[in-house]
This record gives sequence, structure tokens and C-alpha cells, in this order.
Amino acid sequence: MRLFLGSDFHVDYRQNLDWLRALSRADFTDDVLIIAGDLSDEIDLVKTCFDELVPRYSKLLFLPGNHDLWTSRSGKGPSFEKFETLNALCRDYGIETGPVAFGKTLIVPLLAWYDYSFGEPNSTIRRGWMDFYKCNWEGLTPAEVAERFDAMNVLPDTSGYDDIFSVSHFVPRIDLMPARYPEKHKALFPVLGTDRLERRIRALGASRHFYGHSHLNRNKEIDGVTYINNAFGYPSETEISAKTILHVADL
Repeated sequence: MRLFLGSDFHVDYRQNLDWLRALSRADFTDDVLIIAGDLSDEIDLVKTCFDELVPRYSKLLFLPGNHDLWTSRSGKGPSFEKFETLNALCRDYGIETGPVAFGKTLIVPLLAWYDYSFGEPNSTIRRGWMDFYKCNWEGLTPAEVAERFDAMNVLPDTSGYDDIFSVSHFVPRIDLMPARYPEKHKALFPVLGTDRLERRIRALGASRHFYGHSHLNRNKEIDGVTYINNAFGYPSETEISAKTILHVADL
């Protein structure tokens, strides 16, 4: 059994959905796929993805990204209600959303939101970042949203496992971004993630952490933890993403 990772498939783009539909129906039937967020803000498209992927894999693990929690095209209801709707949908499909063990390996999803622990957003981001318009947090600030999600992360008993892997959609530490990242893109740092995630990773004792959101493929070891991002990204992002699912471990 192999473990594969993908995130940020953004199947609102037809070419991304076509790529996903072209995945082999025979090569992965004994394997596990982690989807680290951002399939689509449209529930019907999320269902389409699940319909395509569930028969291809032995097991799927999913946790939502920021785009999945947009509600502007799905009734404008609260985003936490949409989060519960997505969890219920996963249960219907038999998709894992919480800690799951495969033999001696434990995989732990970590929920999060950005809380500006990576810096304060400038006026351009405050005006243009679509989450501010397309999510409905019923008046909660990003920090309050982050705190609420973090409170859902009840860490499991990790004794008896040889390997512990953790997963988030958001970036767990800002030094995962390249030092020479273009200045115009550094404005996005405040909305990339939260250092709450790093504390959870260390508390778990995880040896590998998988994440998405930044659309920048990375494989970097820091202080004994290997951090891996395998975001599919938008069709135009051909230089920073590999456009594939990535084999990240054997189970």
C-alpha cells in the first residue's frame, strides 16, 4: 500500500478536472490518497471529484481548504455550516476526515485558518483577497476562525506507531517559503497559514507533514520534520507545481 498526496486541484478549471478524470482506474486500487484541500467551492464539483477518486483508491483522506469553504455560490450560508456539510459528504462516501491508522502508520489531519501570525496583511490584500468576500464567518475575525478550527484538533494517542504523519491545507511555518520569493508575492504571507500548526506538528511528534495552499511544490526538512507540498494549482502555474499526485510513503 502506497500513500499519495495532492492538493489544490481547483477543478473549477475544466483542464484540471479532465486531468483528474484521466487518472488510472487500475494503478492505485491498493493505495491511499490524501487530498489536502481546495477541490472547489461548488458542492456538486466536490461530489464529482469524489465520484471519480473513490473507485480508484483503497482509501481517501480529505480536509477542506479555504476555497472549499467559500459560500458565495452555494447559498451564502455560514462557512462553518459548509464545513459540516463537507464532513457529512465525506462520511457518505467513506472518506476519512480524522486521524486514521494504516498498520503502524498514523495520519493526523490538522484543521486551521490563517491568523496573521506570519504578518499583517497590507491594504491591497485586505481589499483583494477573495476569502474576505466569499467566506461567511458570521463576523468572526481570522484569528477567531483560526482559534475555532484549532480547538477541533484533538490530538490522538500516538503510542505504538512507528510513523506519525500530519496533514493540513494551510502552511505551518513561513520559512517553508523561499527566501528569494518575489517581493510582490510576499504580500500573501499573512494569509498563507499559522504557527499554531507547527505547534500541533511538534506536539504530535510527526516525522512528515503534508500541506497545500501556497501552490508552491516543496520538499524540505526542518528540525527533523520533512514538509511536503504537492499542490496541483491553476492551469497557468506550470513552473511551481508538478501537476501530479506524489508518492510520499509506503504504508
